[in-house]
Parts: sequence; structure tokens; C-alpha cells
Amino acid sequence: MKKKVYTVQVDYAHGNDAFLPYASGTLIAYAQSIDAIRENFEFVQPFFRREKTDLMLEKIKDPFLVGFSNYIWNYEYNRVLARKIKNLYPDCRIVFGGHNITPDASLLESEPYIDYMILGEGEEVFSALLLALYENRDPGGIPNLALRREGRAVITHREKFTRTDYPSPYLTGVFDPILKENPSLSFFAVMETARGCPYNCTYCDDGAAFCKMRRFPDERIFGELEWLAEHRIYGFGLADSNFGMFERDEKYTDEMIRLKKAYGFPAGFQVSYAKESNDRVFSINRKLNEAGMSKGATLSFQSLSPEVQKNILRHNISIDSFKTLLRKYNSAGIPTYTELILGLPGETFDSFVQGIDILLDAGQHSAIYTHNCEWLPLSGMGDPEYNKKHGIRKVRIPINQPHCTLEEEEVTEYSRIVVGTNTMSESEWIKMNLYSVTVQAFHHHGFLLCFALYLHYAKGLKYSDFYLELLRFFEANSATLGGEVTEKIRKRLEDVTHEKAGLVFEDRRFGNVGWPEEEYAVINCMYDTRRFYREIKPFLARLFDDREFFEELFGYQIWCLKTPFEKKEKLHCDYDFRSYFSRALSGEAVTLPEKKRSCYVIANPIDVKSWEDYAVKTVWYGRKTVRKIYLDEIETQ
Repeated sequence: MKKKVYTVQVDYAHGNDAFLPYASGTLIAYAQSIDAIRENFEFVQPFFRREKTDLMLEKIKDPFLVGFSNYIWNYEYNRVLARKIKNLYPDCRIVFGGHNITPDASLLESEPYIDYMILGEGEEVFSALLLALYENRDPGGIPNLALRREGRAVITHREKFTRTDYPSPYLTGVFDPILKENPSLSFFAVMETARGCPYNCTYCDDGAAFCKMRRFPDERIFGELEWLAEHRIYGFGLADSNFGMFERDEKYTDEMIRLKKAYGFPAGFQVSYAKESNDRVFSINRKLNEAGMSKGATLSFQSLSPEVQKNILRHNISIDSFKTLLRKYNSAGIPTYTELILGLPGETFDSFVQGIDILLDAGQHSAIYTHNCEWLPLSGMGDPEYNKKHGIRKVRIPINQPHCTLEEEEVTEYSRIVVGTNTMSESEWIKMNLYSVTVQAFHHHGFLLCFALYLHYAKGLKYSDFYLELLRFFEANSATLGGEVTEKIRKRLEDVTHEKAGLVFEDRRFGNVGWPEEEYAVINCMYDTRRFYREIKPFLARLFDDREFFEELFGYQIWCLKTPFEKKEKLHCDYDFRSYFSRALSGEAVTLPEKKRSCYVIANPIDVKSWEDYAVKTVWYGRKTVRKIYLDEIETQ
């Protein structure tokens, strides 16, 4: 009788969406390519849905081995389920691998129910372990494995893998039963065209992986793309760290687009692009944007501080190059977004604010994403000496994963967020978050974008001066809508520093999902825009000497914001605001709007059915790709 092998790679629910368990699939596909394993082991369909652990336990019968793929979103769940399996089946071997395990053997010392840990890539190690256990051989000769020796946890010799001929879990049918048994689910998939990363950014664990960077063969990649389309996979992402680095990446893009036209699937594509954006990355984004498959082009910095860049081993493109790229993308109508990480060693409140100023000055008015620095055990930041050197203080809070369906969870997952360093106190971490929320919500989501642009170009007011003063206004006027939201976020951030709460906000008016702090601010202020603008008007008015011009601009700002459920009547202005802001957002240096009698109408207003529909489709899905004020949709009569 064949011995049963189970794999567990569960994820949180996103409504009716589900991820195919790619890591589990790669282990199974490779193992089944080996005759001795295929003949002696039965691989049960991988577990991919997060269900009650007792219910999962009922589905596991007489296991020989259970392998767990660990990430921040399932690590605690895996520990609970693995412990229960071991109690019920003491002879079952429990194997842990993935991105969220300790880089040493200490997990085996603290968790006696775990028998083995795979450190790094899993295909060859997992299969070698199966064979050794089946043949009752000592697995000590298998590389990259943590095991016990005479009561002590030890690690076998380390080895870099170089193979590129691993079989595909898609093309070998590993996932076919999952699709057949779950016809109501909308599936997302993960692929790899290349594995590894040539960079060693200390906040990331991709470059720290113990493997050699290499590319998978064209035959596999084209076959997988065809499989995704034929099986109507709604969307997919690449696990590649630097898509666009290689010339061949453009032909993969062409194939994705061909398949989308032929099958209608995949509908969307998401990837991390090459760190130093180039003409190839631009060409790829242009093609995806024209095909309606783009999730926005990433132009990331993580930090603009030279000190931080040195500390995290990161090299950014120059600001001049960034400006050139922005103009190029804007001219082509391709949405862009820039990512920052808050809490990196060496960052100060002043350098963080200055960094955002630099991005806004360069013309990044579409979207800035600020992510709180998540401490990852397999990253360079996981090194105790690195933590000591930079005074890194982290807190353990409920998982920082917004947009998941809100459910009563049996097991809580946790994030470890950096809230303090040698250059950033916890109070400064709170201030940096509040400032980031203010800019993201009221600039990039459009509420005060027109005012910030006009005051910057016409009056020479720094963006930071405007938004810092706005934040102070909210803090001093807590009875206003903006003040109420700011105070709620401040209290939540304070609770985070004491490990009393998480960073994800709940508001059932906008659906059964959790929201990041800046989107929570947006949807709350959008819910009552009349109140928001009525209360903010005195703050804005004091920045203008010309009352008549202020009223014109104030009316235009309200009118051009993409508010839901509101019929936009014709707008008559004494100034050509549309042309002025169109030029400003395209990166053109403008001064004053032309005084010209204008009449505007909106040709294509947003169409949403409910507040939940608006929050999900416009604030969440459209954040990277949809401008938050009407611009191209405005016609002049």
C-alpha cells in the first residue's frame, strides 16, 4: 500500500477568490517525476483553503508525512494543525519549509512536533527526504535540512541548486482536481520565469535565499501561460523579483496578451519589475496597459534617504532618471505608483517627509504606497547583530494583511512590524504614519490635490508645508470629519506600539473586508464629502488673498473629485482649470491658470452600485490605475 503524503498551503479568503497552492504543487510535481516516489507514495490533493483545524484533521487519514509551506499568513495555523496531527499520528513526519521559518534550527528546539525543516528551495530536498525516510536511511546527507541529532537540532551542509528542468505543477495536472472540485471559485495563480534575486536588500528575503539565480525554459513558461488561459484562471502573478530584466520577458508579455485576446483570460497580471526600470520595462507596461491587463507600473524607492539606502544595501535610480520615466509613462497614459517602506534603519521623521516631497516634486501624483516595515526572519534584517546595530524594535501584532474577508478566526496570525530604530522613536513612527496617511488620502486620492498643486506651482508652497499644516489642523480640530478619522488612526497606532491592536481597520459600511489606514481615511471622508469640504474650507481659505479665485478653485476641486452616487451638473468657471491641472499632472511646469470663461461636463462618470462596490472597485482595485479626480473624462462646452 502506498504511503500517504499531505501538503498544506492555506491562505486567507478574499471573497470568492482563492490562490492555487503553487509551492505545494512544485514539491508534488517534482516528487512524482521520480519513479521510486511515484510507485510508493500517494500525494493527496493539496490543502489550500483555511478551514477549522479540526475539520482539516478529519480529512487527514493515516499520513506518512505532512509538509507545511509557511508564510506570515498561515504560520500560526500551521503550528496548531501540525501539533494536532502529531498528537493523533505520532509516527507521522512533520516537515516545515517556506519563508516564515527560522534561518537556523531553533524552531526544532522550541517545537518538538516538527521533525524536519527545509531551508530554502524545496523540490530536491523534499524528494530526497521522502526517499530516505521510505528506505530507512539517515537523511543527514541531504543538503539544506534541519533535523535532530542525539537530542540536538542541527543543520546539514548548505548547497546551491542550479537546475531549471523542474516539472511544472500546472502542466503535470497537480491542480486539475482542485479546479474540478471547486467550480464556483475564482482562482489566482503564481508562476516563475526565473528564480532568485541578484540583490541583497536587507528588508527582503528574496535575495537572501540560498540559491543561484537562473531562468526556467521557454517551453515550460509558454505551456503554463496556455494552461492558465485554457483553465480560465482569472489573474496571476509572477514570483520573479525582477521581471523585465531579461530580453525574453517581453515575448512572455506578448504571449500573455495574445492569450487574453483569444480566451479572455487571464484578466490581470501582477509582478515585481526590475529594480532599475528600463526601456524594456516601459515597453512591457505599455503593452499590458493597452491590453487592459496592467496593475500599474512600479517605480519604487523604499526610501529616498542616502543613509537608509546604505543601511539596507539598496541602490536607487537618480531623481532625474525618475522624472524622465514619469514623464514617459504619463505621456503614454500608463499609471505608475511608487512604494516606500516606513521604519527602515537610518530613516528619521524629517528624511521621510523630505523623501515624499522629492517624489511629489518629481511629479508622482498618481499613487504612493507606504508600507510599514515588516520584519522577516529570513531577510538580512533577521540577523540579531543587524538588529542590535540599528536599534531595531519590533512589535508582534495581528497580521497586517488588508483586504481579507473578515471572519471569526480560530487561529490568529501575526506580523512583526518595526516601530523603532536608533533614528526613529515610537512617537516619531506614529507621526510618520499619520503624515503618510494624510498625503496618500488627501493628495493621491484627490480630496485636496488641486489645492496642493496650485499652491505649489503658483505660490511656491512646499507640499510638505501644506500637508503638515493640514495634519496639524486635523489634530487641533478633532470634531471635524478629518479630525475624527485622524484621531482614530492615531489611537490605533499607539495601540500597535503596545501590541494591543493591528493595523487593519474594519468598517462594515464598506464591505466585509479589512482596510489599511489610508484607505480607511479615504472611504470615511468620501462617505460624507459635503461635511468634509464644509469643515476644511476655513483652513484652505486662509491660504488665499483673492476670495473670488478661492471660491472658483474650491468649487472645481469638489466638482472634479470622483464622488459616487452624485450627478455632476455642468460647471461654469472663470478659469481654465482643466487644462491647468492636466498640464501640472503631466509634469509640465505651470504658473497660473488662464483666466478664461469655461463650461465643463463629465462625459463618463464612475458607475458603482453601492458603497461597498465603490470602496472595493475604486479605492482598492483602482488605487494603482485609476485617477481619483476627473480629468480625461471632462469635456469643454
